[in-house]
Amino acid sequence: MCITGPITDPLLLEVRRNHVMKDALGTLRYSQSDLSSKLQIKFIGEAGVDLGGLRREFFSLLAYQFSHSALTSGKLII
Repeated sequence: MCITGPITDPLLLEVRRNHVMKDALGTLRYSQSDLSSKLQIKFIGEAGVDLGGLRREFFSLLAYQFSHSALTSGKLII
């Protein structure tokens, strides 16, 4: 996962498609001050420019992974 760019630039979040929630939570831990910047998404290993579609896909995957996680099911996976 990588976050790049100064505060005046959009926040570029590079995530792994299968680990969107883990990568997003890592971002919150390390860059809370940058979260007011416009968000741009890049999926690692995939070509694409975020004109809105990648951001929608990111939030869709994030919601799916969250709803199927131990956080919502109450089951602790070790």
